[in-house]
Amino acid sequence: MSKLTASLLCARGIEDPEEARAFLNPDAGQLNDPFLFADMRDAVSTVKHTIATKGKICVYGDYDADGISASAILYKTLSQMGAKVEVFLPNRMEHGYGLTMENVERLKGISLLITVDCGITSTQEIECAREMGMATILTDHHECPHILPKADYILNPKRPGEAYPFDSLCGAGVAFKFSQALIGDAALEMIDVAALATIADIVPLLGENRAIAALGLRRLNEDPNPGIGALVKKACTKRVANIDAQTVSFVLAPRINAAGRISTAKVAFELLTENDAGKLEQLAEELCTLNTDRQQRQEKVVAEAMQMQEESGAPDHKIIVLYKQDWDIGIVGLAASKVSERYVKPTILLGESEPGIYTGSARSIPGVNIYEALNSQAKLYEKFGGHAGAAGLTIREDRLPQLIHRLNEFLKEHYDEEVFRPLKTYDLRIAPAEISNSLISEFEMLRPFGFKNEQVELLVDGAHIEDIRSIGEDKHAKFRISKGGKSVNAVIFGTQAAEVPGRADVVGTLNVNTFDMKPQMIVNTLSYDESPLQKVKRARAHLGKAGQPGEADRNAYFICREKLLEVYAVLKNIEAKRISFQDEGQLAQFVEKYAAGLTEEKVAFALVVFEEIGLLEIQKNDKIHIVIHAGKRELSKSAVYQMYVSGEN
Repeated sequence: MSKLTASLLCARGIEDPEEARAFLNPDAGQLNDPFLFADMRDAVSTVKHTIATKGKICVYGDYDADGISASAILYKTLSQMGAKVEVFLPNRMEHGYGLTMENVERLKGISLLITVDCGITSTQEIECAREMGMATILTDHHECPHILPKADYILNPKRPGEAYPFDSLCGAGVAFKFSQALIGDAALEMIDVAALATIADIVPLLGENRAIAALGLRRLNEDPNPGIGALVKKACTKRVANIDAQTVSFVLAPRINAAGRISTAKVAFELLTENDAGKLEQLAEELCTLNTDRQQRQEKVVAEAMQMQEESGAPDHKIIVLYKQDWDIGIVGLAASKVSERYVKPTILLGESEPGIYTGSARSIPGVNIYEALNSQAKLYEKFGGHAGAAGLTIREDRLPQLIHRLNEFLKEHYDEEVFRPLKTYDLRIAPAEISNSLISEFEMLRPFGFKNEQVELLVDGAHIEDIRSIGEDKHAKFRISKGGKSVNAVIFGTQAAEVPGRADVVGTLNVNTFDMKPQMIVNTLSYDESPLQKVKRARAHLGKAGQPGEADRNAYFICREKLLEVYAVLKNIEAKRISFQDEGQLAQFVEKYAAGLTEEKVAFALVVFEEIGLLEIQKNDKIHIVIHAGKRELSKSAVYQMYVSGEN
């Protein structure tokens, strides 16, 4: 192994050779004995007794990919054992999240209630089930409250005092361990379902989770669950390589999740438990259609949330909390992730679930435990649960202002300002001369990549960027990264060639280009000081967007009538003396020199306003020239000026 890869493992906390060997070679021997759970033997005995006495078993799940997968694993396990088993998957809109009193009361005639991926906070509901004569086994992986439900047995690796050696299983991971205890090695036939949920639920891909994910992906590519196989066939029509964790995260899991988000989780559950090929093809098609619908709804919520934040959000707040009556509560969690990434703040988005009651999801940023923050205000909610990175809550509308204030104060008190600044982390600093196909092969041994075992990110600092070309209808760019006399090919997606600087710190991942079989870097971050031209271009693009500007925008762009007159005087002088410029960046710098207190962004504001009222024309050939059109003009004719000045009144 190269020193670079060894350094990488050390940086990720793997310093012992035997630990490294185990990490790089995940196998079934790394799966823990399921009977290490304190309550496992008694839980297994209870299931076997219920089956022997012909009692009915209900598996009560959740409507996300983790809960659906967990339900499918236990359903198939219990069916193999000859149990009378039914599955209850709540409808997000009709039933809400987790156990509810109303749903428990529907389960008449059930001898044994087994929860999967839920229930750890359901004290009253479990008590109700027991009063109805049900035995109860609670399997969950979420954070535990101070007072646990009085279930007969609890399988949760996070339970205080729990002896199980790995505490980061997802809900389906716990169900898989239960299945192992119930039917032994036969449970391994369902490890691909457990792997799908493990990857989808964003639990750390370390320890036992890494073994589950690796073994499950291997099975998924060789002999998958029939439903997963049908979904792969429908959703991965252009597949040329094995399904990996990224395909699960961005292609398969969203389709499983789409069912519970905007329809019924039953569709996805049937996919994972059905065997008829014709039926599976229909179910896979339905999930793909639902996912397309989900994407459209999500984009709508994201756009509206960002507009609300721009127009009325408090820039100094450490958390974003937004709510709208018609927001789809099945979508708000996904949308919250996008908003959180955009503003580098924990975000909560909520929609009205019933009159005066809002239900929503929270998504956090690295370094902020959103469960801890929300739990500090536990008395405000009708319902609440989650973990460090994400949470769900239901709250009365009249309590939302109080919640917003208290959460902001909590975060101000408990977190430093540094946490809320955009930060790009990388694993190693590298030079182009060190990049090779063999190094890439070594990095590939760290797969499957996911939460806490991310793809290897490398930094080439102070790199020269050469031979920049546009690709993909100028939506993307390719170039060469050069340093120390050596270079490597690179590509960046979503950035035009004109926006790529000549010198930057470059962060990205490595792969082998299948066209020429040479190494290339997939760049995701270019860190550099913006040129004046780039600042003007960015400002023009921002000013061209619709929507009322917020306080931060007005501070960055707006200049008053008197300052506009100063800029006009400078532009008039430029025209009179026939001064030309290489680009608008140089023009902006010239204006700043003679009109004090301006920035490129404020000059861009002036240029846009003058163009809108027909006062200014910027002619471009080899250089740019200013043309001032004669005649009186009114600032009220500028839509941008009117939009910005209205916020000053």
